[in-house]
Amino acid sequence: MSKPFISIKNPFGDKYIKGERFSFEYIAPKYWLTWIFLLISYPIAYLPASLRDFMGSLIGMLMNRYEKNKKEIIKKNLRETFKNIRESEVNNICESYFKNLGCMYLNLPLLWWKSDASLQKIIDKEGMKLVDEVLQNNQSVILLAPHSLSLEFGGRAISGYDVLSMYKPFKNKLINWFVGRARCCKESDKAIIYPRNMQSMKSIIRNMNQPSVLYLLADEDISAEDSVFSKFFDTKKASLKSVSKLAKITKSKVLPCICTYNMNSHRYFFKVFSEIKDFPSTDINIDCAKVNSILEKQIGIDITQYMWTLRIYKHRPDGSDIYKEK
Repeated sequence: MSKPFISIKNPFGDKYIKGERFSFEYIAPKYWLTWIFLLISYPIAYLPASLRDFMGSLIGMLMNRYEKNKKEIIKKNLRETFKNIRESEVNNICESYFKNLGCMYLNLPLLWWKSDASLQKIIDKEGMKLVDEVLQNNQSVILLAPHSLSLEFGGRAISGYDVLSMYKPFKNKLINWFVGRARCCKESDKAIIYPRNMQSMKSIIRNMNQPSVLYLLADEDISAEDSVFSKFFDTKKASLKSVSKLAKITKSKVLPCICTYNMNSHRYFFKVFSEIKDFPSTDINIDCAKVNSILEKQIGIDITQYMWTLRIYKHRPDGSDIYKEK
């Protein structure tokens, strides 16, 4: 069973030694190819940004041509989301999306190998005072983020706060440990990143009794039973009830945020928006509709940087499965 990743300096009282740690099983032969991959990632992190993005764009062009399964999911998501979208628009979005994805792949090693101070220098931020104001009022903040391609850099942007979040464990245990430690085990981090399960949610609720920041992604279609179908662009999408419930239980303010990447300037931009008004309310349907409305605005900032490869329509009001349809 996966464990949380715990910063040594975390203020929540959780012991570092109880978190996910290095295991000597990672030096077994079955992990040697993974070690080679990680070693190759080191020089990539120190390439000039312009060269790294050029290489990422080339990789993206190849993926656009050969990643047939991913491309089909993207097209189905776009056609379901935007009913009147032209095929030329779909193809243009796919092309730009894969270029952004290629750049994201080659920029991830920055998070693994570089210091927090170095990473902060390439992230521009806006709206951080909104977070500070809530914390100064002795309340916790839920930063509601979409699955943008730069979401990992969004987590790094808020490293100065007492941070809580959740992660989906990788099947490869070495990759899981290596990536997880990079998320919250740098020199100044004060965070706990929990594996995604119900026990972790209980721990998060407990820790949010003290002013802290929860970096929450809640736009996946995980469970029909725990969701409400609400308007989403030209269709309906399952919106998780958990955002409203969590805000109500912890008495937290919910502030939308997003992180995007500019391939021209080679910089990240992390923006926090004003809190969602009258949230949570007494009506879960209204709350879920607001969450979907916020997601529309976040995606609209740059449609090509949303993670369209996610199966965001696994559950449909009529019980159909768009990903199995031809």
